[in-house]
Amino acid sequence: MNATPKDDNAMRDPVQAVVDRLEAVKQTGLNQWQARCPAHDDRKPSLSISRGSEGQALIHCHAGCKPAAVLEAIGMKESDMFPASESPTGAPSAERRMVAEYDYRDEHGKVLHRVVRFDPKAFRQCRPDGSGGWIWNLDGVPRVLYRLPELLAAEKDAWIFVCEGEKDADNVAAIGLVATTNPGGAGKWKHLADDSALHERRVAIIPDIDEPGRKHAQDVASRLHGKAADVKILDLGNAEGFQGNDVSDWIDSLDSKESEDLARSLVEMAEAAPEWTSMHENPYAPVPVLKCLADVKAEPVRWLWRERIALGKLTLLAGDPGIGKSLITLDLAARVSSGSDMPDGSSALDCAGDVVLLTAEDDLVDTVRPRLDAAGAEVLRITALESVKRYDFATGKEHQAPFSLTEDLPALDKAIRSARQCRLVVIDPLTAYLGGTDSYKNAEVRGLLAPLAELAAQHKVAVVGVTHLRKSEGPAMYRPMGSLAFVAAARAVYMVTQDPDSARGERCLVLPVKNNLGNNRTGLAYRLVVTQGRTVPVVQWEPEPVDVSVEEALGCDPGEGDVGWTQRDEAREWLKQALHDGPLPAREAIRQAEKDGIRKRTLDRGRRELGVAARREGFGGEGRWMWELHTVSRDVMQRPTPKKVATFGESGDLWADRGPEADSARHRGCQSVKDCQQKGSAEAGAGHIGEAGHGLTREELSESS
Repeated sequence: MNATPKDDNAMRDPVQAVVDRLEAVKQTGLNQWQARCPAHDDRKPSLSISRGSEGQALIHCHAGCKPAAVLEAIGMKESDMFPASESPTGAPSAERRMVAEYDYRDEHGKVLHRVVRFDPKAFRQCRPDGSGGWIWNLDGVPRVLYRLPELLAAEKDAWIFVCEGEKDADNVAAIGLVATTNPGGAGKWKHLADDSALHERRVAIIPDIDEPGRKHAQDVASRLHGKAADVKILDLGNAEGFQGNDVSDWIDSLDSKESEDLARSLVEMAEAAPEWTSMHENPYAPVPVLKCLADVKAEPVRWLWRERIALGKLTLLAGDPGIGKSLITLDLAARVSSGSDMPDGSSALDCAGDVVLLTAEDDLVDTVRPRLDAAGAEVLRITALESVKRYDFATGKEHQAPFSLTEDLPALDKAIRSARQCRLVVIDPLTAYLGGTDSYKNAEVRGLLAPLAELAAQHKVAVVGVTHLRKSEGPAMYRPMGSLAFVAAARAVYMVTQDPDSARGERCLVLPVKNNLGNNRTGLAYRLVVTQGRTVPVVQWEPEPVDVSVEEALGCDPGEGDVGWTQRDEAREWLKQALHDGPLPAREAIRQAEKDGIRKRTLDRGRRELGVAARREGFGGEGRWMWELHTVSRDVMQRPTPKKVATFGESGDLWADRGPEADSARHRGCQSVKDCQQKGSAEAGAGHIGEAGHGLTREELSESS
């Protein structure tokens, strides 16, 4: 065998070589990663990378790109996917000794692929190349049951013994029974192209005596339940005097017996074993964690800011840029660190507490520290979490990386524990620390915030997250940037906005959008001022509460003639979020919307009104409908929607006026009835509605002339 040139890629870990060339890489498990596929325009990571049993790199694009295309896009070859000891063709190293071959055949006896066992123990799979040779992969080869022709030829009432591995299946067959297995071993039954040969048959599963074997047996049983005539699991661990690991060991331990006696013993075990009935009997199936409420000790809510910000909970502060949200959080941090009263005069904490800051938009040196000093903070009690240190297994070195809520909550946990008495965590803004989480996907946001809320409850700290507002109008509940799940997860949400009655816009308001735990529904007013001898602004609070509602302050309070926020408005807003980053399968959109309480009929109406396009992707049974926003719809998302504007009419245009006059004005190309009236005075003869013909159609106007 020719030696393989040992270039840089061959000398290093092949998985790391692949990962280093990809973008948006995120580790999803042990020896598993996800990244953007370089072979197509991948907005959302669709490429899976994993490490094979022999150290090789395995890649799979869920969008359908071939591995060769992915490798070409990152400048690698197939040979680079294997450790240096492997040949560039994928064939095994000459250092290994082949000890067994197991052929998988179709129902006609034709070899589809082969499993080869080596010493030291390792398995490789290959397929015929059509010329008497072998290709060391299974690309395009259907996975079938082992010993399929023998299985199909067996008597209908014979027991079929499903073993864990080809060696076990051959040994069981050698004593005169019908046996099979699946390629790949434990946990790989799901990759079978077809297991119908076991349907209506009597199946006895013989797992290896270990945890993976028991889980595999349960998985196979659940997949055959309701299809096979009988499904049973044999536990060789209960066999008298047996101390081996699998059915081959069991047969070897009884080598003094005749094959007929061994076969009879296995059949008797199968007959005596209890029938596997349902997943409810699966010891590895999810089970509920229950707690009787009689065992729950009731506790009062503890407050950081009485009736406004609770300890152990998530609070959200939303507002437009430049209005002072960050200054408010630093003012709050200063009060907690110094043990000062809150702006409304209340005092919830018994003593001063520590604060952990995560700030992505302001510099600590020239912005955060000066502002804290101006606010009277005890800076010894305030710590900034700037980044995290991660260990690079490829280089053996540590490096600093930005903090991510998806991966680094243990680091935040350590930061909280390191403080003497942490009472406040500020995350400003939340969207800067989402990692790979899509802020517009409700399920992803819930999955991100649930562990954060659990951490807050564990340490009894208030977590205050800062976010911006979207530019669209609607109820305040829907204005914070990103998914509605942010608002749903927070126990209190406050909107920061300018006072609409402030002539110069200097007076600002902090108004409650929701306050699930507190009884205080009033807001507060403040101004940003620079005190004497200082050059940085501080928050100057007004002592009296504010009774104006957040809808009034934002200008979205339903007015006369306005039906307010409807279910279709909610559906349109939901669609804007769901389709913000690109097309979504229609079935998935409908499923997610129903999960969020939006019915399909309402969603369809909102889709038509928003102008969501539906297009077919693919052909035949593999095709699917996709929903996506038109370019004009995406543009509409970025600007406020005019009030009292009707939905899309038959022409597809937004039109505020209705009735015969509006129909005539629209027909003549005018923007509104008022516009048509103005033109009518000078252009009555041209067919516009003027003062002399106001309210007339084109035909009526001609008759009056």
